[in-house]
Amino acid sequence: MWDLPILYGLWGMAILTLTGIYVWATVSFGARFSNLTHRGIITNGPYRWSKHPAYIAKGLSWWLISVPFLAHGGALEALRHGLLLLALNGVYFLRAKTEERHLSRDPVYVDYACWIEAHGLFRWLRTLPFGHRLSYRPPFSPSSLPDMIG
Repeated sequence: MWDLPILYGLWGMAILTLTGIYVWATVSFGARFSNLTHRGIITNGPYRWSKHPAYIAKGLSWWLISVPFLAHGGALEALRHGLLLLALNGVYFLRAKTEERHLSRDPVYVDYACWIEAHGLFRWLRTLPFGHRLSYRPPFSPSSLPDMIG
């Protein structure tokens, strides 16, 4: 991209913006951050537009960082790196779905997730082929939630 300084600058700004969103999403947790416990639902910061802004920003920034280098090692090397990035994105997708399944025991999260489903930044993805797989569906019926929580 050295030959295209405007594209080079825009590409770099996109990477920095995504990194900033990742940091903002992480900082939004504050003292409540934990991978092992449920310490409340965050609905401010970038979480007002997406349930998983940190994962999305991290994944997109990895692609933007890697894409310029895919062309330098030949087709097989580019395919290998692309598949590895897809696998890494798949791990984060499964992690997000697992977190959603656990958090869906909290009616506050169910309300939040349903609101994001209808109003979130990425609601348009549901219109794509296989987009229904990205849709939020509480794994528990609303009538069973009070028994599970209480």
